[in-house]
Amino acid sequence: MWAGLGDTLPMAMGLALSPVAITTALVFLPAPRGRVKTALFAAGWFLPIFAVTAISMVVTDVADEEDPTGTADGLDVLHLAFGVLFFALAALAWIKRPDRDRGDRAADALDEHKPGLMDRLDGMGVWAALGVGVAEGVVILKNIPLAISAGTTLGAVDMSTEAGLAMAAVFTALATLGVLVPLGLVLIGGARVEGSLREARAWIDAHMTAITLVVLLVFGALFLGEGLNLTR
Repeated sequence: MWAGLGDTLPMAMGLALSPVAITTALVFLPAPRGRVKTALFAAGWFLPIFAVTAISMVVTDVADEEDPTGTADGLDVLHLAFGVLFFALAALAWIKRPDRDRGDRAADALDEHKPGLMDRLDGMGVWAALGVGVAEGVVILKNIPLAISAGTTLGAVDMSTEAGLAMAAVFTALATLGVLVPLGLVLIGGARVEGSLREARAWIDAHMTAITLVVLLVFGALFLGEGLNLTR
């Protein structure tokens, strides 16, 4: 059971290291009622990822009992498709990278005067933060494939449905660490860590394209390897 959870750790870290989710948390935290907003944002992020993971786990578990060989072959094909998808997303992220990453200083100077999406989060209400978490959990394109992959990995392990759901919950909690860690730091350190969190937000914002590319390329290679049985 725990070995199955260990196999999902790369997917959990791929979800946790989401620059958009981390930056959203760092925007919410200094705002009025920021801790409550960030906690609800984390809950919103948790829900769709847990749902997709759990459903994938149950479906794989049932299929594996009926046709183990066919299920294994199907998972190989699924991982190959995910590998191609992640490389395509990496190419798209590179093509659509911000002008500042292209060295266009004139366009960058104009962009500085435009309100960004993250800046508009400041005025959101408490319950809107929950909706933002759900939306980001679904809309960020790498999330669903990673959650499905984790669910299929857990579903292939010989354990009860209850144990599988518990492992899916643990996996999703790990996948939410990118939001929970900044929240925990503020709860423990208070105002003393606010400066560091602002610096972290600025660094992530400046390097968001590079972080996204690395994550997509690493998981593209990982899924292709699994699909081609190079890792087994």
